[in-house]
Amino acid sequence: MTHHKFSVFRFEDIEVREREFLLVKGGRALPVEPKAFRVLLFLLRNPKRLVTKDEILNAVWNDCAVSDNSLTRSIATLRRLLGDDSREPRFIATVPTGGYRFLCDVVAAEEVVNGLATEETHLPPEIDTNDRRTEKEQLKQQFAAGRERLSGLSLVGLCVLAFGIVAAGFLIRQAASTRDVHRPSVPHLATEERITSNPPEAPIENAVVSRDGKYLAFHDNSGLYLRQIANGETRAWGLPKDFVAWPDDWYPDGTHLLVTRREGPSRTLSLWKLSLFGGNPEKLMDDAAGGSVAPDGSRIAYVPGPKFGSELWVMDSDGANARRVGLARKPEQPNLGDGWIQHPAWSPNGTRLAYVEAHLASPQADPPQYANSLLTRDANGGDLQVVLKDDARLRSALWWAADGRILFAYLSDPTSEREDTGIDSISIDERTGKAAAPLQRVTEGQGWIGGLSVTSDGKRLVVSRGNTTRQVFITERDPSNHRWKTPRRLTLDTNESLGTAWTADSKAVLFASDRNGTWNLFKQNIDETTPEVLVEGRSMRFPRLSADGLQVLYLVESPRGDHSLPASLMSKPLAGGPPRLVLRENGISNYQCARAPSRLCIFSKLVGDDHILVSFDPEHGAGREITRIPGGLSHWSLSPDGSRLALVLDPHRIRFLSLETGAAQDVGLNDRPVFNVDWSTDCARLFIRSITPAGVPIILALNGTGKAEVVIEGQVDSNFAFFIQSPDGRHGILEIPTPGDNNAWMVENF
Repeated sequence: MTHHKFSVFRFEDIEVREREFLLVKGGRALPVEPKAFRVLLFLLRNPKRLVTKDEILNAVWNDCAVSDNSLTRSIATLRRLLGDDSREPRFIATVPTGGYRFLCDVVAAEEVVNGLATEETHLPPEIDTNDRRTEKEQLKQQFAAGRERLSGLSLVGLCVLAFGIVAAGFLIRQAASTRDVHRPSVPHLATEERITSNPPEAPIENAVVSRDGKYLAFHDNSGLYLRQIANGETRAWGLPKDFVAWPDDWYPDGTHLLVTRREGPSRTLSLWKLSLFGGNPEKLMDDAAGGSVAPDGSRIAYVPGPKFGSELWVMDSDGANARRVGLARKPEQPNLGDGWIQHPAWSPNGTRLAYVEAHLASPQADPPQYANSLLTRDANGGDLQVVLKDDARLRSALWWAADGRILFAYLSDPTSEREDTGIDSISIDERTGKAAAPLQRVTEGQGWIGGLSVTSDGKRLVVSRGNTTRQVFITERDPSNHRWKTPRRLTLDTNESLGTAWTADSKAVLFASDRNGTWNLFKQNIDETTPEVLVEGRSMRFPRLSADGLQVLYLVESPRGDHSLPASLMSKPLAGGPPRLVLRENGISNYQCARAPSRLCIFSKLVGDDHILVSFDPEHGAGREITRIPGGLSHWSLSPDGSRLALVLDPHRIRFLSLETGAAQDVGLNDRPVFNVDWSTDCARLFIRSITPAGVPIILALNGTGKAEVVIEGQVDSNFAFFIQSPDGRHGILEIPTPGDNNAWMVENF
């Protein structure tokens, strides 16, 4: 029989299990990403010793060409799981220019799988084991003395000793099980296995497994594909060139696929049925998306347009007999936005529907914060049941499996500000639609989950995972024309980085990033590759400069899930010094300051249905109301000289408001949608984020005569968030999504 040896490490109240890739803290099992886990093992095997970065990289990455950022990210992951603080470390200390040191005493136990005993080593050797002796250790010491006298034993003695060893093994296991009676049960999480290998430039947007588990349908930016799971053979789905669609669900016959199609300059959505055997696509419903096929194939649940998400409908499988079965609820809390319905899923017997209803909770947050609810209802309408209510960790992807569990996307770590999402499940009584058991974690992974699907027998689960992150890009003005050159990345870290301001000398960019597990502020020169930390903390967004250019202003959002607390606008001297509170308000959505000699600063907030702009002073707080826009959220920008506001009233209309006279002028852009706006440095033009009918993101420059021209073009199916010109006019900041590992993953027998 082959025996495999693994180690279990213990320090303080934490246990690390090598065989299971688990870190157990306070009785709770915390799965660890494999590379980070191997980093932890290396540190535990070298406690209290300074280990260099090269040692760890060689041991964990096996001499592969990786940057220090990979190690830094693993260390940050471990600190987050351990609850460690890099400034006052209890476990992992960073030694500047040296490496890392694990600070705790470590006890290592060697576990022999299929064997009869374990051997423990206490690290470092000076630890006194007499005070920690257990029944198991005493038994082991008794038989250790017997092993030393083994050579003098007769054959009969050997048999007796062998029997004694077996008995000792039994007693050891009995003693261990007795001690474990009162330990909390630790769930064993299922393992995700990647089943597609798309590169970053072709990110998978959605993948759905067929009900029989044979096929995977997935969509990337080049089209719709069919993959045989057994052998990996993949082929493009034979569709007309202009047929852009992504998979929603399979029919139970395993040969037909339900897809949402996007078409035309207006990018309208519709539901279609495709066949594995070819033939023309069959249109089922206009102005519809997000379809889900009933288990018997007789009906389809979907979300209709043009106001997608406000209603839930059901139709027959051929598109006939469409009827509304649900409406998004009005929020109970006044600070929550209207809800919208996402990802309906059928119960196993087809009598009920489950879906996530999302409510925008923090309009100022970037990324947005939600209070989402998991609901079930009768498939004919009525009998609404709330399974989870206003949960900030709940995400929209879900599936109702054959065993009665609803599986859904759920944020892995409530203390982290990253979007790493796992899958949880909850058993539902199909007759009542109510929960029948507590939540259970199924699996975890890196990145957000765009969709999930399960086979009819419940043995295969497929997850679409995305790791696209927004990054700071720099572009340079082309002096030969009015256009700007191809953008280049400023930040080389793969975590999210959101740049929103320049320093007054135009040499550096201020940005927020979650690279250390929480959103902190950084400053980076445009000719350098690494940033310096400006402010450490949590939930920091939108760094901007004060009018005199000497202070960085930033917003600290309310903690995830606590939507009753206001956001804090803070100030910190760029030259150094402690942060200071400027003002605290609910519903802050944006703020900007003009440049000297103007001293004007403005913030906006939502109050009911009104969007109110208020002046403020970094030293004295809020001032007078500037203007009020009825009808909700509006994008706006303050000119650098402080004389005018540009306000986006609707997707095709911009208002220019003079702050000196109050005069207003509206300008329409009928051929291009307007998402948001930023002034040029000289106040002569307005940069507008827009998109072409073909889906190409663009930046328009609107001059004083009302003429708009394209100055920057992006990649199709990507987007720009904004464009901020440097004070000297030579460069600009762009925020561009950068795809990472966006693929499909499969879990079996979960």
